[in-house]
Amino acid sequence: MSEEDRVSKLIKGFFPYPKFRPFQIEAIKFSFNTIFEGKIGLLSSPCGTGKSISVLSAYFAARSLNPSIGRLIVLVRTKSQLEIYSRELKSIKGYSKAPFTASIFKSRREMCPHALENPNIIDLSYRDFLQYCRGLRKGLFGDSCRYYDRTYSGGWRPSRLAETILERIRKAGPVMPEEVYDLCRDSGLCPYEVTKVLAKGADIIIGNYNYVLVEPVRNSTLSKAGVKMKSVNCIFDEAHSLPYYASGILSNEISLTSILRAIKEGRRFGLDSLEILEVLYNAALSAGKAIYRAYGLDYEHIVSREYLVDEISKRVGVSRGELPEVIEELSSTGEYIRQIRVESGGRPISYTSRCASFLADWLNIGGSKHIHYIKVEGEPGGKKTVKLGIKCLDPSLATGVINEARSAILMSGTLWNFNYYIDVLGLNRSRCVSMSLPNPFPPENRLIIVDMAVTTKFEERGDEQWERMADRITRITQAVKGRVAIYFPSYEIMHSIAKRIKLDKPLLIEGRDTRVADVLSFLRENNQCVLLGVARGKISEGVDMSIDGHSMLSTVIIAGLPFPKRTETQAALQEYLASRFGDKANEYANDIPCLNALAQSAGRLIRSPEDRGVIVIMDRRAARRFKDRLPEDWRMEIRAHINLEKILSEVGKFINKNSPSSEFN
Repeated sequence: MSEEDRVSKLIKGFFPYPKFRPFQIEAIKFSFNTIFEGKIGLLSSPCGTGKSISVLSAYFAARSLNPSIGRLIVLVRTKSQLEIYSRELKSIKGYSKAPFTASIFKSRREMCPHALENPNIIDLSYRDFLQYCRGLRKGLFGDSCRYYDRTYSGGWRPSRLAETILERIRKAGPVMPEEVYDLCRDSGLCPYEVTKVLAKGADIIIGNYNYVLVEPVRNSTLSKAGVKMKSVNCIFDEAHSLPYYASGILSNEISLTSILRAIKEGRRFGLDSLEILEVLYNAALSAGKAIYRAYGLDYEHIVSREYLVDEISKRVGVSRGELPEVIEELSSTGEYIRQIRVESGGRPISYTSRCASFLADWLNIGGSKHIHYIKVEGEPGGKKTVKLGIKCLDPSLATGVINEARSAILMSGTLWNFNYYIDVLGLNRSRCVSMSLPNPFPPENRLIIVDMAVTTKFEERGDEQWERMADRITRITQAVKGRVAIYFPSYEIMHSIAKRIKLDKPLLIEGRDTRVADVLSFLRENNQCVLLGVARGKISEGVDMSIDGHSMLSTVIIAGLPFPKRTETQAALQEYLASRFGDKANEYANDIPCLNALAQSAGRLIRSPEDRGVIVIMDRRAARRFKDRLPEDWRMEIRAHINLEKILSEVGKFINKNSPSSEFN
């Protein structure tokens, strides 16, 4: 038997389905080799190739050849992805009878019984919840956490009851987080802490990116479970989002609204040390007004870190060297407020603590890899708020830890430029291998049209352009049936065009506070409707708009290429990338983020081999220079027209050809 045949036989021993999907065996063998040889693999595997079960089967096959290969850690972005891996592990266990223990993490808040019992912590921000949880465990709010106390028996040793429950989970496993939650809550134990203890002996750990990328989280969970990066194999799902996500981990932002609430909070509780908050508020408000007059909404204007530091020092009357002490005192005051709120039966929130945390970051984070900015952002009802922010320009500060892993696989349906990810994530190029798989779905199921008559190019924006785009969107949405999703480069452009669109179908427009669950409910309740969203927003990436594996959408319109907005922070990013990667800077700062946003928005459309749909890119640049950035199958399929009637004719022919019964999706 050849080596390849032996590997194929091993894989089939853990693959729980009767046949492979198109190109799936290639993905599995690539993953197997990456894990077995200790490489860093980049896998671009389109929707429909079964990535989750592929990497899991590959790991088990590699482990069967080398039992000392180490644990597997699967990192995901969303709850739905976590649930997919949990189900696939159950399938493998039932099919192969392979012995393994899996520890599957949801967030501490989602696994907390108090979150169900106490209405005061429902919808609490995650930051506030963590502070509340920490205080509860320490007994700062009176009684300590009974669930936590029953889980441990002195120090970090599990109680006898916890050991009993852990043994039940190991025997029944892999167990979904909801099952762990019910079992632990019924026994009076903390589900999150039980999951942490389970991780100590687990072969597979599943959680969100933070478990590896955020050092404090990594130390408090993986390190305490005896997990060393050099001996683990990591899977990063939806890895196209890693650069943005990793930068976000090391960034921070606070709004004028939060600062004002902190001031009101201090007055309510009779605190004297409000001066630093008032200085912060006035400095932000004054700068925000000037920035809005000069640049309008959503423009990130870079300011020196010293601007705020000097203003606070001067107004509060302390030296720069004394500021850390002042901020620490403010933080203590914030936690005191949280304690008072809880003791009086209120919600465990503290805007003062939030301000102190932000000020500490503003003071301590600096250098060429971070910038400080101020912007004005629109809110529901036409209101505006000023935001102060710290932005990380270098995601490799968080993702560099991937190089420490024994092996790693970064995979996505749209990982279209491997060099970009290797460079900006700081991956060890000598360890990297890559594979790009073709689209498994029939090309005739998808119509891709570029509308050459319009563009959102910065120099051509204005009322005339918005009127033209709105008219063409109106005509196209009238011509197609089913549910239509329209994605715009920004909220500003979306609102400029949305008010000009004339529709006779139910309409939902994404806001900054829109919940994904509400969007999915809207789509389920309306067979004929239109959804307006923003590329790179919460409803354009990682959202599964499908029912029983089939897409709910019939059409996706990309209303303008979603290049990052031209702001000072974007210019600073390009300058920083130029210092590292030379003439690749524009590509890395602008072209590839635009490409990713376009791919993710369009990716909501086709989710199964039976799905059919139309993609309309309303920007002439997509058929010109930018076209070279697209994968080969897109370049081959694109049809570009300037005449609207020709576009409508193409759409009509596609619908009639694929839907003889006049039903389209």
